[in-house]
Amino acid sequence: MIGRVFDDRYEVVRKVGSGGMADVFLANDRLLGRQVALKVLFGRYAHDEQFVERFRREASSAASLNHPNIVQIYDRGEAEDTYYIAMEYLEGRSLKEIILKYAPLSSELVVSISTQIVEALRFAHRRDVIHRDIKPQNIIVDNEGRVKVTDFGIARAGSASTMTEAGSILGTAHYLSPEQAKGQPVEAASDLYSLGVLMYEMATGKLPFNGDNPVSIAMQHVHDQPAPPSSLVQDIPENLEAVILRALGKQPVERYLTAQALLEDLGRVQDGEEISIPPAYVEETTRIMSPASVAAAAVAASGSQATQIRRRAIEGPESVTDSYYAEPPRRQNIWPWVLVIVLILALAGAAYAIFSNWGSAGGEKASVPGVVNLTESAAKKAIEDAGFEFKREGEQPSATVKVGNVSRQQPTEGTLLAKGEAVSVYVSSGKGKVEVPSLAGMDQAKASNELGKLGLEVDPQTEATQDRNQVGKVLRQNPAAGESVDAGTTVTITVGIASNTVAVPRLIGMNQDAAEALLSSMGLVTKREMVASTLTGGTVVDQNPKEKAEVEPGATVTIFVSNAPEPTKVKVPAVGGLHLTLQQATAKLATYQLRPRVTYYETADYPPGEVIQQDPVAGAEVDRGSFVELLVAAEPTTTTTTEPPTTTTSEPTLTTTTPSTVF
Repeated sequence: MIGRVFDDRYEVVRKVGSGGMADVFLANDRLLGRQVALKVLFGRYAHDEQFVERFRREASSAASLNHPNIVQIYDRGEAEDTYYIAMEYLEGRSLKEIILKYAPLSSELVVSISTQIVEALRFAHRRDVIHRDIKPQNIIVDNEGRVKVTDFGIARAGSASTMTEAGSILGTAHYLSPEQAKGQPVEAASDLYSLGVLMYEMATGKLPFNGDNPVSIAMQHVHDQPAPPSSLVQDIPENLEAVILRALGKQPVERYLTAQALLEDLGRVQDGEEISIPPAYVEETTRIMSPASVAAAAVAASGSQATQIRRRAIEGPESVTDSYYAEPPRRQNIWPWVLVIVLILALAGAAYAIFSNWGSAGGEKASVPGVVNLTESAAKKAIEDAGFEFKREGEQPSATVKVGNVSRQQPTEGTLLAKGEAVSVYVSSGKGKVEVPSLAGMDQAKASNELGKLGLEVDPQTEATQDRNQVGKVLRQNPAAGESVDAGTTVTITVGIASNTVAVPRLIGMNQDAAEALLSSMGLVTKREMVASTLTGGTVVDQNPKEKAEVEPGATVTIFVSNAPEPTKVKVPAVGGLHLTLQQATAKLATYQLRPRVTYYETADYPPGEVIQQDPVAGAEVDRGSFVELLVAAEPTTTTTTEPPTTTTSEPTLTTTTPSTVF
């Protein structure tokens, strides 16, 4: 696959990952001259209707969601007897990698990451899309700290009755909500439960529920309360713990019902405000009080807390306190409970089957053995005995490793790798002189790799920079490029990191959703206040701090929003014929809550990627959320002159024919 041109458009550069149903490659889009992440469905699933449908759903679900915290879908299609999706390529790491390496994370970082995920979920939920598989593997954090939600492969409209499919439960066992584990209907609160599990994992470095198989984990989600995070990490703030525990409520009514409610409590955590602990975690001593005392205490507490927690719904005429203290307990028919348990076990068994299939689809994984300092033949045997391919990359000088022995391996010892994959080794040529390469402008990872190939050590330092293009890049190095040094010498590289302050953008006149999305993408927190205004409902009429004010990352920006009724119609802005790129036009449409539908037209009269025409025209009134057809210039693929479509006018018209790259 590497080096091939897929579908006569995408030049595959390298493989960046693999999942249960598809490989992901970094590719160059020859048509638009940009890098994309190319997700290609495994050939063995290309004729499996269930997997193809899931793949299509991922493309259609995410393509309808244009938000800074959701990975953007550019294209989808069918080629080489399989299906693919072309999406936004991000330089960064999955949240799972970050958790495994750094957890427990600081409370500030937990809140920052969670806030951006909630922003994405709020945007999706408002458009009636429920993700259903929120987990750290589906969260990408780029090199500038921006968080992106990806993989809408099992997303469904909120009106979908259940999340069972072909007799199986979809989702990932550790992050399933109780209703998902039981095969019941999903709702926005189901995504928020999964996020609660993710917040718990970030804050403690542990999962709230674990077990030997998906069945036992699913049962714990349904029946067990997780240990409070403070029992694992003592310095976790009480208000953050309260938010996490509320998100993990067993019933949807016991947790956050909307992303907006969770977002508001995360804002309170940042402001240091008190948040009530869910009733399930009230100290055990309260259970020996009289029913009247408990009720009185509950009333008193509810009046003093920053947020309200819904009580657990109890069937029948008994009150909450009555259900705790009725003695003796009335005899109940146990058969309904037996049937429920049998159903849970059956559904969990189906979940185990599909998880096992997905896990094996990516290939059995094993730990890479350590072969540094071994002879080449011994290293080859160790690698092949472990089930991997041995690959000799060449020689490199080394100050510590004997000539002929392995001086460097990639991946490193202990890395989990699919069996059959290659483990590369470099063999020591002995101590010698090495010419330091030029590293300026390289990514930190690439620079470190280049030095490692030459047998040089690396000492990374950081320096704040206002230039976003320099974030994550090497600014300086010592020794300088071209110098001849001994093998094993340490090269210090200075890597740019984002400046400690950000400039507040102008928000006045924007729609509230667009303003909040923009602030979130910049790492800022939004506080919304409704005010009386003659402007259109939902429009930002003022802001604090003002435009261009320098603030710390994570600072709160208050937007004052018109409380007038929001119209169902909006006027289409002008984007065609203004020399705007497709990205610029898409961003402008988003501020009006409109979405683009793109048709490419080969022409030499316009730069590739420029929007030529639009339909409806500027000023036309349409429903919010409508599509605006955009005719976008594509680079000609041949030297033959292509005439514009024949119409009654002299200008090319927009075609309503679905492009060939769409299913």
